[in-house]
Amino acid sequence: MSEKSVLKDQWLKDIVPDQRTGQSSFTYSGLNCRNSNHANECFTIASARLRNVNRWNEYAGKSTATFQLFDETGNTVNRPVQKADYLRINIPGPDNPDGDGADWVQVQQVGEKLAEERQLVFITVRAASNPLVKDTTTTHFFDQPATSTFVVYRKQLTIVAIVFGRNEHSNPQSSNLIARIRNWFVYLGAQLGLANLQWKALTLGLLK
Repeated sequence: MSEKSVLKDQWLKDIVPDQRTGQSSFTYSGLNCRNSNHANECFTIASARLRNVNRWNEYAGKSTATFQLFDETGNTVNRPVQKADYLRINIPGPDNPDGDGADWVQVQQVGEKLAEERQLVFITVRAASNPLVKDTTTTHFFDQPATSTFVVYRKQLTIVAIVFGRNEHSNPQSSNLIARIRNWFVYLGAQLGLANLQWKALTLGLLK
């Protein structure tokens, strides 16, 4: 299924940020259920997994990135994700010299919609600074305009898990030359499809 056809659904179009600059990405997995009870059960499990960021690596597979949830004040937490939380991301590959080895995003929105035979849960994150230090420089291989929106959506007997990437640029902000070079190479890898492999593993794991 193409991104263009998916975004004809107004529920999805309403929650995905506009693409204004740089690159975009789209990763999709689907599941067809037996009946309404099965669809409700599968959606309940998948949406709970989506909110449980600390276990994303478990759902996606051990060779994928690890995610750790922090609250707005920089304390580690083990609960469903909330708006203004931070995610510490350790990707397979070169560590980020600016982020204690990690990349950081902040949760911009957590939301849900419900109607007869339709249910949706989503999380939107944006590249952010490391909340554990005073420096406000974006600590991610993408620059600050970049967002990722993670969705679990049930429409009748079909459930989909989708990741929409928007406004993706390499992050040139660091004063550390090694960090800028690292960000460029990780960004390049993402554009060549490595990020899609990560998100495909996650979307499949959410529905599995």
